[in-house]
Amino acid sequence: MFTPLFFLKLILAPIIVLSVSYLQRRFGDRFGGWLIGLPITTGPFIFIIAIQEGINFAGHTARGVLLGQIALIVFCLAYAYAAINFSWQVAILLGTVACVGTGFLVTSLKISIWITVPALILVWLAAMKMWPKVSMPTLKLSPPRWELPVRILVTLVLLVSLSALAPHVGAKAAGAMSTYPVIASVLGAFNQRRFGASATVSTLRGLMQTLPITMGIIFALGLILR
Repeated sequence: MFTPLFFLKLILAPIIVLSVSYLQRRFGDRFGGWLIGLPITTGPFIFIIAIQEGINFAGHTARGVLLGQIALIVFCLAYAYAAINFSWQVAILLGTVACVGTGFLVTSLKISIWITVPALILVWLAAMKMWPKVSMPTLKLSPPRWELPVRILVTLVLLVSLSALAPHVGAKAAGAMSTYPVIASVLGAFNQRRFGASATVSTLRGLMQTLPITMGIIFALGLILR
């Protein structure tokens, strides 16, 4: 069990999270939303899968991650609207239901990566067009002390559990599952509870604005890892 690969997973999680947390505190909350939108979890996850299961399996996983971005976009849009109208508990629930339902639908379809990409772009453009208009928070959002340990724990659990599940649930399903925005959910709930819905909408918008970069990176990995 305690193989070099296992220890690599243990090392990657805190390195990723500490780096992102430092940059977020250095450059602000909106920048933090952009960082959350980057493949800071899915990228290392694909890397781990490539070592563990081989290049071909990792390529299928990357294509699953790409499909999962559609569910992630639906999550962000549903969560943003729900945050405006409901409590943070209900907002997370509605966002999660929308995300899981969309993820189940897209992973059940047999579509090529060349169809996935334009579909993903269209969904992203539609979501940005429909994005709720709220007044952005002017105060600096100070994260709670427990946020950093939670981020490290969540990233570690995702890397270890999903890499263990991947051979059993399949590459595409594992890739799609890895896109569920656990950290964005935690931060969104905290921001909404303490600073109101506009803070959550701002963080999620930062995430959405970064997604084209993530799409490009994962698309490239899906082509390279064959």
